Order: sequence, then structure tokens, then C-alpha cells
Amino acid sequence: MKYFKTLSIMLMISFTIGLSGCQSATPISSSPNTDTTGVTANTQASLDGFSSKDLIYFVMTDRFKDGNLENNQFPDVNKKDPKSYHGGDFVGITESLDYIQSLGATAIWITPVLKNETKGYHGYWAVDFEAIDPHLGTEAELKALVDEAHKHGIKIVLDYVVNHTGYQSPWLTDKSKAGWFHPKKDISNWSDLKEVENNWLFGLPDLNTENPEVAQYLTENAKSWIRKTGIDGMRLDTVRHVPRPFWADFTKSVKAEFPDFYFLGEVWNDSTRYIQLYNDEGIDGMTNYSLYKGITGTFTRTGSSSAMANALAKEKFFKEPGLNGIFIDNHDNPRFVTVNGKASTKQALSFIMTYPSIPLIYYGTEIGMEGKGDPDNRRDMAWDQTSNNPMLTYYKKLAALRKEIPAITEGVVTIVPSSKDALIYEVTKDNQGILVVMNLRNKPLEEAVTLAAEVSIKGKPSLLISEGDGSLDISSKALKLKLSANQIVVYKIVN
Repeated sequence: MKYFKTLSIMLMISFTIGLSGCQSATPISSSPNTDTTGVTANTQASLDGFSSKDLIYFVMTDRFKDGNLENNQFPDVNKKDPKSYHGGDFVGITESLDYIQSLGATAIWITPVLKNETKGYHGYWAVDFEAIDPHLGTEAELKALVDEAHKHGIKIVLDYVVNHTGYQSPWLTDKSKAGWFHPKKDISNWSDLKEVENNWLFGLPDLNTENPEVAQYLTENAKSWIRKTGIDGMRLDTVRHVPRPFWADFTKSVKAEFPDFYFLGEVWNDSTRYIQLYNDEGIDGMTNYSLYKGITGTFTRTGSSSAMANALAKEKFFKEPGLNGIFIDNHDNPRFVTVNGKASTKQALSFIMTYPSIPLIYYGTEIGMEGKGDPDNRRDMAWDQTSNNPMLTYYKKLAALRKEIPAITEGVVTIVPSSKDALIYEVTKDNQGILVVMNLRNKPLEEAVTLAAEVSIKGKPSLLISEGDGSLDISSKALKLKLSANQIVVYKIVN
């Protein structure tokens, strides 16, 4: 597996935590491995198969589209029950490939496909690792989805779970599987690594992956599904609940046979040092909960750009940050638009679509779908909202920019010092790129910003996006902001 050298990282600190108003600051330069505070830039990274140029569309199969009514004849299919199956299937995704392609997606992440117990619509309660869940379709229909996606230039990432089985797994009473589970204990201390790795998460039977027989079974099972379906990657669920040595052996074994295969791991933690430990075990990219914390602390009605500054400062601890997944919501977190409103959602989308990592777009986010916590954040895809939808129109502008301007996926990010009410940054490669300016407040903002030498704008900027009716005067060494409420401005620049 070949990884490209990451670009050098330029750090600038622009905020004093707890203080408002425009702050002066001295740039701090650092390499990725230097422990220094500041606002970090991300870097382009590449893998034979996946890179920071990718965009992954995340689909909960059961809630996306019902393409085959014949697999709805199960007693636990009830579209009125938010905790039951609703009928979405592989055929529905296959029928929607043109739509997904129009979003700029280069890959689709689908929730687990193994046979689940009653009401396991989400896929995380497996009772048979050898069979496809019949609610979702057949193995042939899954293979057809992969094949058709590849014809569209779209890769498929399959969600895979090794930490646990469903509550009703037949293995629990199978004498030949003695020693396959850890003793039944709940997690009481989430800071205790032994408990987190060995105890039962929300009562789900915890697989004993330290048992060589279990480890070998799971590894061979994963490789079997790759062979049978032709998938391009796996999203690995509940990674931190499984001891790290398992992941090292698992990823090494899979990549020995499939060297271009991509692993996206879920470690629900905002410490980039801690998350990197799992990268070191062979998991290529991680769901970036550190940046998610920065996003949810910045693009809110009372947010501050210092939250993003703090999150970006921690990116330097990743060796290949460009292979991580960056997101604003998912099936485990409330819909961003429900918590923060449409204006802030546009800004958050603007950030993840102009940042050199892999955007993870949760189905429906592109149209502003609402949803509180689980299961409300897993509503059926609102297909009736995909026509004449302002959020979708804006999203597609961002997707087009991401394809057209190489710096967005390959460049270096530099935060421009400003007040806590504005987020200003540039993304550049070979002295070209974009300048992004956002008014985080729901009221007009006037501010004068002095540019440091590192971000001096030498060429004439050209306007790419302006969501709002304020003005922005740009000289080589200064910005004069007179922005309307929640305005977003993106310029193409030459430095």
C-alpha cells in the first residue's frame, strides 16, 4: 500500500480562548509531529483506491428507498414504527445511483447487510454472519448494486461489525462456541479500557476477539464477503471496543489479499492522539469526531470560531488526516439542521466540502432533512424534497467546486486571524486556491482583518459563492468585512 507524503503543515493561531473581539496574533509554524498549539492545516493524502478526493454518501439501507416490494412480507416491517424495518433495500439504492452520482459522491457507505434479528433494521444486531438480511434483498442483488455502482464510477463501503452480535445470536447457546463471548457485564466505567473492550455494549453480546478461533472466523468471514461482492472498503463499527492487536492482524490479513482495500474506523472520541493509535494498527481513515466537536462548537447560533481553531490545532497528531471522514451528522447523532438551523447547516456543509479530507454525507443532509436523536434521525429518505430544494442547490454548488479546484482536496488550510464571530480560512496548493469567509452570527458583521504574510493575496480574487448580500473588500494585506447575517463568501485566489 502506497501513501503519498503529506504536505508540510502551516499552523497559525488566531484566537485567545475566552476573549471576544479582534485579536492580534503571531503565526506559529510547525511540522505535523511537533507538539504546539495553534490552528492546523490538513493535508492531502492518498491511497490506491481512496484519497482525500473522495466523497462518501452514507445510506441506511432500510430507510433509503424501497425498490422491491416483495421483501416487505415480514411481520416486523412497519413503516409507522420508527424502530421497525421500513422496506428499503439494495434494489432501491441501485435505482438511485444517478441521484447519488449527481451529489458528487465517489463512494457509498451502506449499513451492515448480515441477517439481523427482529427489528434489526439498522444492521447492527447480526444473528447470522453467513447470510444476507432478507429484508434488504439477496446476495445477488447486493452484488448487482456493487457492479452497477462501479459502472457509475462509485465505490461501495460495507459496514462491518466484529465487536458484538445481536441479542438473540444462536452462538450464545451453541456449545461449539464456548469461549466466543466475554462474560456478561455492562460497561460502567467508560474510562476503563478493559471494560470498554470486554464488557457488553448496551447489553449486546461481546465477542471475545482475543480467542484465536473467533479472530480467525471474523477475518475469514470479512474476506469471504469481499470476494463474493467486490466491495471496495469497510466501515468498521465500534472500533475502540475491540482490542487493538485484533485490528492489526485483521487489516494485515485482508490487505494481503486486497491491497487497495479501504478501512474507515469509528472511534467515538475527540482525542486525535488516541484515534491515531488505531490508524497505527492499519485502519486507513477514522470518522473524525475531533473535527465534529469543532464543527458543532462553531456553526451554531452561539458558536465561536475558537472551537474550530482548537479542533484544527489537534489535526497535526494524525499521520494521514486526508484519509479521515469528516461529517456534520450521522445515524448516531441528531440531524445538524434540527439542532442548529438551515443557515448554520449551510456553513457547516461549506466547511466539510472545502476541507481536504473525505466528506461523509449522511443521506438526506443534502436536502435539509430533520431528525432528533436515534431513531428520529433515521427517518425515511424524503424523496419528495429533492426537487426545487434550496439546500440541495447550494450543496451541489459546493460539490462542483470540490471537483473543479484541486486545492480543495489536495491543499493546505490556513486560518486567518479574526474575531470569534467570523471564520476565515484559505485552502491553497501551489499558491492557488480558495478563501472562505463566514459570518457566524445571525446579524450583520463589520470587521477589519489584517492578513499575515503567509496569506497575503497577490492576485485578483474571483467570486465563486456568495450566500448573502454583504460586501467584502480584499487587498493584498487586509480584508474589510461588511457581511449580512450568516453570510458565506468563497473566492478563488492567487497568493
